Amino acid sequence: MFGRLSLSLVMIWGMACGAARAQGAADFYRGKTVSVIVGFGAGGGYDLYARLLGRFIGDHIPGKPNVIVQNMEGAGSVRAANFVYASAPKDGTVIAAVNQNMPMYQLLGGKAAQFLAAKMVWLGSMGGSNGLLYTWHTSSVKSIEDARRTEVKLGGTGTNSDSHIFPTLINNLLGTKFKVINGYAGGSKEVHLALERGEVEGRGGNAWASLISSNRDWIDQKKLNFLVQIGFQPEPEIADVPMLQDFVTNDRDRQIVDLVSLPTVLGYAHWVAPEVAADRVAALRGAYAATMKDPAFLAEARRLSMMLRPASGAEVEAQVAKVAATSKPVLEEAARVLEWKD
Repeated sequence: MFGRLSLSLVMIWGMACGAARAQGAADFYRGKTVSVIVGFGAGGGYDLYARLLGRFIGDHIPGKPNVIVQNMEGAGSVRAANFVYASAPKDGTVIAAVNQNMPMYQLLGGKAAQFLAAKMVWLGSMGGSNGLLYTWHTSSVKSIEDARRTEVKLGGTGTNSDSHIFPTLINNLLGTKFKVINGYAGGSKEVHLALERGEVEGRGGNAWASLISSNRDWIDQKKLNFLVQIGFQPEPEIADVPMLQDFVTNDRDRQIVDLVSLPTVLGYAHWVAPEVAADRVAALRGAYAATMKDPAFLAEARRLSMMLRPASGAEVEAQVAKVAATSKPVLEEAARVLEWKD
């Protein structure tokens, strides 16, 4: 009997502490503004997903703060990631919506990184999807084999983004002749405008989730030649498009491809700085999870044709820990193969 009484007291105490923490978070967030910092310009996948999240998550954060989305372009999201991690207030009012490659960038020795992948505090992910390399339907390069014979210009945003990383990796592993034209700072929108204008022939880093939400008509009208997808399992709608793993033939290359593929699992994930108080992290994680189940949120995602594959903050944290545990020799070889530059 005494044991049961003790257990009951512990449970009551735990519930009281939880309620106190929730009340503390509500008192803090009431009347505040939470900023979601997007590492790219308006109109791309990261921006679209962040704005969808921003429209609903405030209703689930204790205290119901106002939520705004701000774009901070630069260096493939390094500028925004540095800001959230190192410069912005560390009170739970600033959330990062940056390139899924940022953990890998830091682990591979990115000199501009003012953040540590292992210490980012993850709230969750709205969904990951495979990276793609594709050309415009008028291009003569319609396969990896074609790209081994013919140079093809691809639009890119910067050396730290998928649009540069994937083609560079494929060039070094498979002997293709992709030439990335960087400088389209606006992300997907600017690269795709260049593609339509004929300035470039393709793109080497867009996510499937981003493509179907922003350019579904291109897929339906067969305006793209999909050469390869980067991830761990084929996207069901394009299952006939080969995976990058299908082309590699030795263990070293396979480990590098696995490392570079891991960020595609993270996808549209969001995090805060490590100094944010635990009760506010718990409040934000709870709000994030609740948002992913919100009927109004889900209806809006369907209306916008935005794919959702939610993951909890704990699940994303485990994925990043897996990346961080990659052996140093593999990290060094991956950096060499990627011709990593800041």
